Amino acid sequence: MEIFLILTPLLMPNFLKQISKLTRQLLPTGRAFGNKLNGINQKLFEATDENVALLNSDAYSVLDSILPDNAGFSADDATRWEQRLGMITNTAVSLADRKLAIIRKMNHPGTILARQSVDYLQDRLQAAGFDVYVYEYNGLTPAEPFGILAAGVAEHATVVEHQTGLPHGDSGNGSVYKNTVANHISESLDQYFYVGTNFTRTFMISGNPLSSVANVDVNRKDEFRQLILKLKPAKSVAFLNINYI
Repeated sequence: MEIFLILTPLLMPNFLKQISKLTRQLLPTGRAFGNKLNGINQKLFEATDENVALLNSDAYSVLDSILPDNAGFSADDATRWEQRLGMITNTAVSLADRKLAIIRKMNHPGTILARQSVDYLQDRLQAAGFDVYVYEYNGLTPAEPFGILAAGVAEHATVVEHQTGLPHGDSGNGSVYKNTVANHISESLDQYFYVGTNFTRTFMISGNPLSSVANVDVNRKDEFRQLILKLKPAKSVAFLNINYI
């Protein structure tokens, strides 16, 4: 009985009263189950009620740790779930955004049947807390809606291999759009990915409308790119019009 006396101050009296009332309703009405004041049955019921209350408290604690939509879900809980789910952990990102990303990952593949479609990609990115919009290829190169290319950059290097105007220079291979997601989380590894002249396997991610810039938390940059890589068809390339703030 001593352990129950120690734990009693930690429990809510009103909740214990509710449990006690419910317990009594489940008991038979015979004399053997009478609840005499300070009797054996009363002491037994008080002990079992405290056990039930502790069990309920423990259950709530477990739910707080495993369900990211709970108010008690902590930053440590988020870190553990990110490790379990193979997600990027960055403690500089707000807990609210981390919870959104975890919920999205837990709910994968989501409710949209046409997975890998533009609508699906946009839905999943927004569900993770990224305020971005996805546009399928409509005949435009990224230079047309975004108005920027990696000017003076040849396919083979940041410096023209021979000189401008020769087959290996800008006029032969064309400029390369810098901000792409093709095969890598690291932006620098995809920075000069050469798509070629066929853009049918590309799509664009920006604000709304297409020509506007979308803002993404700089602390979530790698997470953002990782999610795009996981969602998009492997053979496709994303052109980004993103400002990391």
